[in-house]
Amino acid sequence: MNRILFSICAALLTAYVLSSNKRKTRLRKLTATNEKVIILGCSSGIGRNTALTYAKRGAKLILVARRQELLTLLEEECRELGAPLALGIAGDVTCTADMERVINETSLLFDGSIDTVVYCAGAISVRSFMEVCGISVKKDGVDSNGKVVSVDKTLGEEVDQALRRITDINYFAAVQATRLLLPLLITSSMVEKRQPNLMVVSSMAGRVGAPTRSLYSGSKHAVHGFFDSLRVELMPYDIHVGMVCPGTVDTNLRQSAVDISEHSSSSSAIAGSTKGKLSPQAVADRIVSASDAREREVYIPGYYYWALWVARSWIDALAKRKYRQRS
Repeated sequence: MNRILFSICAALLTAYVLSSNKRKTRLRKLTATNEKVIILGCSSGIGRNTALTYAKRGAKLILVARRQELLTLLEEECRELGAPLALGIAGDVTCTADMERVINETSLLFDGSIDTVVYCAGAISVRSFMEVCGISVKKDGVDSNGKVVSVDKTLGEEVDQALRRITDINYFAAVQATRLLLPLLITSSMVEKRQPNLMVVSSMAGRVGAPTRSLYSGSKHAVHGFFDSLRVELMPYDIHVGMVCPGTVDTNLRQSAVDISEHSSSSSAIAGSTKGKLSPQAVADRIVSASDAREREVYIPGYYYWALWVARSWIDALAKRKYRQRS
């Protein structure tokens, strides 16, 4: 009886959270035509599909990624789909000089203001923290030196580099881009009387940790802490801050994980489930709709709302099973 009552309450709470979120955000929308959009991290995957989706709506686009050749191809596709302006500017989001140059060019092209910022740049980790640190445990006794725990100290520098890299891209670069773009967003709000929008692509790992994702999850939790605070700070300027948290997406991001090296074993280099992966286009569509509706936080697939708000006690067990983590 208690379980039935709990399930009913859970369903009602989930319905309330979803309907409340949509009810509050239907009030304000940008005009799609000629919306001034900058997308950071769009040479492939979610960012690329987001650019194409905005292009179909007639948005003016600044496209930022490291590889100019891919940006040039994306420019052409966006123009063919209807974007009145599509300019690719090569730059590394972790390089301050690159980002200052990108924002200066954006300011000139968009007359000192911008409507929508989408931060898609990201890096991932795919190995357990103990593995990447070279820490192993002898479960069946001690080794020849009488130790239960052994540490490969040669991996220490690799761990530090992986940590710095993933934090630089996922957290520091997102904060830095926001610092540089805020004057343009404020101008859009206060001078042009628009309602600008900052959308950050995070992950469910930013809300829930999972085995083999400790470095990644830590960087994404930092992202949520910063932007949740910033959202409140920017309310007086009518600047919306939205977070998009997809599950596993069908991209090549895991192939370039920061903790893969020549020391990685083939069996554990890319851990994690590959079932039920989201398409980049499905995530891109949700980013655009969430931006339009000014949704505070979006989980993809939608049933993650229920998992996060109602069944948090089950999440560790589900994550353990998904990533096949052994005790």
